[in-house]
Amino acid sequence: MKANNFQRLRELGFYQQVAVAATLMERMLPNYQLFAQLMDFGDSKLVRHSLDLVWEWLAVKKAKINFARLTDELAEVIPEVNHYDCFGVYPAVDTATALETLLTGIEQRDSADIVNVAKISQASVARLIEHESAELDITSEAELKQHVRKHPLMQYEMECLAELIELVSAIRQFDWEEVKKLQQWVAEQGVSNLGMELTAEDSTDEQ
Repeated sequence: MKANNFQRLRELGFYQQVAVAATLMERMLPNYQLFAQLMDFGDSKLVRHSLDLVWEWLAVKKAKINFARLTDELAEVIPEVNHYDCFGVYPAVDTATALETLLTGIEQRDSADIVNVAKISQASVARLIEHESAELDITSEAELKQHVRKHPLMQYEMECLAELIELVSAIRQFDWEEVKKLQQWVAEQGVSNLGMELTAEDSTDEQ
């Protein structure tokens, strides 16, 4: 990669950083929704609503949103990893944790938290690749890291982040029109960050 995506993300303005993180969350959301549906756990509507409020905060400058309360509510619907014997619990936890981190970052005006959303998304992709590589003849940590980095899914994750940073860096003022463009960008990708095909149900509610 030419430039470090995370460094480029740090150089954006705060609203721009939030826009990138919220768009990444749109790509992660189906991972939680699928787990919640299959395991009859959690609250997909709360997770969706929380992300919708992030978009509202971006588009409506005087929007009063209680992010601290939302964060508390989200904490109640994060699955316990040791309660489930399936891989899907990990992406679900990653999604909820990333959203929690985003809400806290907005509330505390902490850019580091916003950048961490991108790191959690990338780590979630890495975990899936490692999980699927268990049967491969990989004998060292260095070899595994190399395999993860070169994997098409990880390459795609990094390309998406780079493209998003490029898109958002051109936006000076966010309104609903800009928000819709970013959400449309996710829909056009057609897959979640883990390569799962998106359906109409995954998309955001109409504003």
